[in-house]
Order: sequence, then structure tokens, then C-alpha cells
Amino acid sequence: MKRIILLLLCLTFSLSTFAEKYGLIVAVGDYQPKTGWSKISSVNDVPLIKGALLKHDFKDENIIILKDAEATRLGILNAFEALQEKLKPGDIVVIHYSGHGQQIFDNNGDEIDDKDEALVPYDALVRYTSNYKGENHIRDDELGNIIANYRNAIGKDGQLLMLLDSCHSGSASRGGKARGGQGTFAPPDWTPSSNRNTPGSGLVEKVNLSDDASPFVMFSGASADELNYEYEGYGSLSFAFAKAMNQLGTDFTYSRLFSSIAANMNVISPKQNPTIEGDVNYKIFKGEYVKQQPYFSVNRVARPDIIKINGGKLQRLFKETTVHVLPAGTSKVTQDLIIASGKITKANYNDALIKLDKALPDKNDKAYWVFVDKPSYGDISLNVFFEKSVKTKSVKDNIESFLETNSFGSIVKEDTEADIIISEKDNTELSVLTANGGNSIYTQTRIDGNYNLKQIEETIFNYAQGSYLKQLTLDNLDYEFEFRLLPAEYDSDIDEIEMLEEGAYTNEAGKFQVQASKRNDALKQAARLEVTNKSDQPLYFSIIEINSKGEIAAFMPNPNVGGGCNPNAQELKLMPGQTKIITTCRYTFGPPYETLILKGFATSQPINFAPTVKTRGNTNTNPLERFVGQTYTKTRGNTGESDTSNVEGYSTEFVYEIVKDK
Repeated sequence: MKRIILLLLCLTFSLSTFAEKYGLIVAVGDYQPKTGWSKISSVNDVPLIKGALLKHDFKDENIIILKDAEATRLGILNAFEALQEKLKPGDIVVIHYSGHGQQIFDNNGDEIDDKDEALVPYDALVRYTSNYKGENHIRDDELGNIIANYRNAIGKDGQLLMLLDSCHSGSASRGGKARGGQGTFAPPDWTPSSNRNTPGSGLVEKVNLSDDASPFVMFSGASADELNYEYEGYGSLSFAFAKAMNQLGTDFTYSRLFSSIAANMNVISPKQNPTIEGDVNYKIFKGEYVKQQPYFSVNRVARPDIIKINGGKLQRLFKETTVHVLPAGTSKVTQDLIIASGKITKANYNDALIKLDKALPDKNDKAYWVFVDKPSYGDISLNVFFEKSVKTKSVKDNIESFLETNSFGSIVKEDTEADIIISEKDNTELSVLTANGGNSIYTQTRIDGNYNLKQIEETIFNYAQGSYLKQLTLDNLDYEFEFRLLPAEYDSDIDEIEMLEEGAYTNEAGKFQVQASKRNDALKQAARLEVTNKSDQPLYFSIIEINSKGEIAAFMPNPNVGGGCNPNAQELKLMPGQTKIITTCRYTFGPPYETLILKGFATSQPINFAPTVKTRGNTNTNPLERFVGQTYTKTRGNTGESDTSNVEGYSTEFVYEIVKDK
């Protein structure tokens, strides 16, 4: 009897101390005119973040949400305190902030640039006045103490993840709706003693921690000196995080999650550099996340054979995509669990209608999850905006005709709706710019009084194609793999390469960054390629490189380099669980200085994109090669849908940057 009582007591104690997952989501967008802050779309981020957490077993009752007027300084601090009281060792905590950010004069002398970074609650003003001296801003010093208290409370067996979809830069720029964008909050006579920039986000403060404090990771939407742009009415970090969390594979670390986030943000806001700081090599949520095929919940069962789902064009779901309906809670599609199948008949921005092949057993929308069977990738298209500076009518007419003739996009009236912007200087120089931040893609000067309009068309198409492929997702976990660049140094005098310690080329923002070499440099920064098969079957891989202009090049295999960089099909085969470093190939780097995306694909068949890239899509035999080849075709029919019936595979990304030699 005593033994039974002891067992019951142990069980009760075990259950009472079972780790929980908590979320705190703060979204401030409806700033009042008296504050001086512009209104932004932060509240739209809430369902993205909450949905991502719910999919990974966060309980609804454990997610606290503050929106707009609720998110005053006092409201935010009270929410932090209320959550603190619930925490116990081993808990997992996610804190997400969407709103304006601002740099504010340092009030305790702990910053190298004399500026604190601060969150901007609902009741914080944009400028220093005689009646307001920053009392309602939440400074990084305060945030640092809150983080320390959380980490101490949940201990070494817990985890704390913080996401800041805000920015603190005072720089203004063309195009896009930005979060932040105001100058430093400071008294009128204040001047900083240093012009040095704070590395990373600027929000990670040194604080006193206990010896068994929890691991901590912070994702920021932009570096401390950058603007953070919105994308289609969502925070760019929130959008990229929610998308990445829907595609987690085996043993995902925060570092790998960040690579996926950075790749997505490189498309939607190319001039913006997200940052990762903290204990980046820990497994997400201690490995306690749901590894499964992405799914969509059912919004409404209109009738037994017609359903509406919470996913649409924003989630890359297009008309003609085929799907399966399975019981809610299913982690992977198996034939015996399929309740019905169907096809998307109408895709809206954030929802879609599906016609099923047979009636559902009942109209309980909570009973079903929808999984993509065969995707349809829609049109490669983009929105173009002409600045008032464009005076040459033939430029406008030609580009508009090019877009219309090829069903390739449209002209928009607002730069906030644009993907790219066309500008003209002094009627002699034409430029193509990214919408968010005005990053230059291409500039052309008149020759003999004329512009080369065909080159402008090609530039627009390349950018659209590259953006499309950067966002392309294949998520069949049967072919899951990952890859990365490993830091090395190449000595050309003795033709030897030396491997460096991991992280040698990782900058403060968490990005792999290499210096461009000059032709006569004996010592060059270099890299090797490491590839890992994380599936339980053999697979073949191939990797392409996409630059900031959207231009595509073969990376592995790469016939332009030759030798060990152009292996045959069998050398590109990975057995289950195998990790391979391609020691026969070294990579060194040269200008231009830019951020590049490596896009890797894996399938069950040998795959080589090099001929596809070289011939611009005219030579391909593998279904995936054939699909990528189709992206070189400007005209893809009235529906803009491509044949993906045999496209099976997995895709992943790695982001790196080439910088000028210091």
C-alpha cells in the first residue's frame, strides 16, 4: 500500500512539474496621431505567430496576446510579470513583438554608440518634449533584465526565443511601409560621442545570469542601423518565421531555422538583414516540435464536398493544386488515413476553396487537416511601379506591353504595392530598383539617344525568376537533406586548403560572410561544401546559386570550375544518414559584393541543374530539372500554371554574403 501511495505521489509530482510551452505576442500598429507614429499592420502578424505556435503544441490558453491599446508600456510590463509568475524550470517561452522601434539616447553610459535600442509601446511618443522624456519607451536595458529573469526561472532545461519584428533605424527610403524610420529620441541639444554602429540587433544586453540559466535566442527583423519593411500587410520577419516553422525537418537548430528565414526575407526585402543572436546551435524547442508535412486547417465546411481552408496565395497555394483531407492531428500523409481528395478551385490571398472527390463524414471543421498532394506554382509575375522621374514614354509603353503580352505581371499605382521600381535620372539614366529599400538591380545610360529596352526586359524577368525560385518550396520529408559552407583558407602558393573552426566567417548578424579575394592574393578566404542526408533512403542532390539580380548559376555540380566541382551522378548520391564534405572542390570568392542564396534540391533520381542553367531551360530530363527549366519561359499560358505532376523532392537554402576585403 505504501508503495502504491509513493508511486501516486511521484506521478502527481511529475505531472505538476511537467514543462509547459508559453507564448507572449505583442502587436502595436494603431498608434494614435498624438504620438507622432505612423500606423502599421502589426496586428496582422498575430494569427501568423499564434498559428505557428499552436502547430507545435503550444496550448491556446498558454498564449497571451496584447494588441494596440492593450500594449501600453504598463500593459506590456504587466504581461511580462504575469508570465514570469507562471514559469518553472524546463519551460519553453516564445516572446514576439511587432511594432515600431526607435533608438533613444543612452541614460546610463553602457552603449558604444551612446544610444539604447527601445520598443515603442502604444503610449510612447516619437519625439522628446518638455512633457515627455521617453518614460514610456521600453529600453534594451529593461528588456535585458526581463530576459535574464526568464532565463533564470526556466533554467538550463528550458529555452527562451524572442522575435522582434521592428526596427530602430532613423533612415528614410523609397518604397514599402517600414517599421521604425524615425530619428534618435533625444533632447534637442544631445549629440552622440561616437559614430560607431552597434553590431547585430543592438538589443542583446549583458546581464547577470545564474550558472544554470536557460539557452536564449533572439531573431530581429533588421540590423540596428536598418529599416524593417512590411510585406503584403505583414511584418517581414513574422511572415518568414511562420513560413519556416511550417517546414521543420529533422533536428532543426535555431541556426538552420534562421537560414530559412534569411532566405525568405532576401526575396521580400533584399536590402534588409535579419539577425540571430544567442545560443544558435540548440535544437528548436529542445527538439520538442512537430516534424510533419505542412498542413492547413479547415476554416469552414460549406457543404460535404466543398471546404474552405486557412491558406491561399500568401502560402503559395494556387488554383489546380491537388490536396488530401486527413484527420486533424495527422503528422504525415498515409494512404489509409486519407478521408477525401480534391483540387483548389479558387485561391484568394489568405484562404482557398477546395472541391472534394467525395463527401466528408460530417461538417465539423475541427476534425480535418488538409495536406498538399501536387502543387501548382502559379505565374512567375511581379508588380512594377514607375516613379514620376520616368519621362521617357517609350520605356513605360514597352515595359507595360512586355508584362501584358507575356501575362507576366502588372503596372501598379503605389510604390507600396510594387516588387520593383523604375526610375529615370535627367532623362538619360534608367534604373531598376527593389521596392523595399531601393536597392539597385540594374542601371543603364542612353546610347545614341536610346535605351536598350530588351536588356531592361531581361533584367525584370531575371529578377522575377530568381525571386520565384528563392521562394519555391518542396517539402517531401522522404528526401530531407541539409547543406552548409564550412570556413577555410586557401594558400595558392602551395595549393593547399586549411579548414578553420566553425563560425570563423559568421558575422554578428549570424550570416556566413566571406571577403572577396584579389587575383594576386596568396591567402584567400575559402569554403568547402558539407551535405547531409536526413532521410531514411538514398537521395541525389544538386545546388544552384541565385544572386541579388535574380540571375541563376550552377553551384554543385559546377562544370565551369571542373575537376572535383563537377562530380558525376553517383558522387552526388547520399546514403541514409550520410554526411559528406566535398573535399575535391574548394570555393573562393570575388566581386560583386552582395548577398546570395544557395538553393538545394534533393530527389530519388540523379539531378543536375547545370545543363538547365547553361541552356536557359532547353535541356532537362529529370522532372525537377524540367520544372526549373520551365521558369525560363516568359509565357506560361493564360493560367500561368506549370505541370508539376511528377515533381517530388525537398528543397532547402543557405544564405551567404561576399564583402570587400578589409
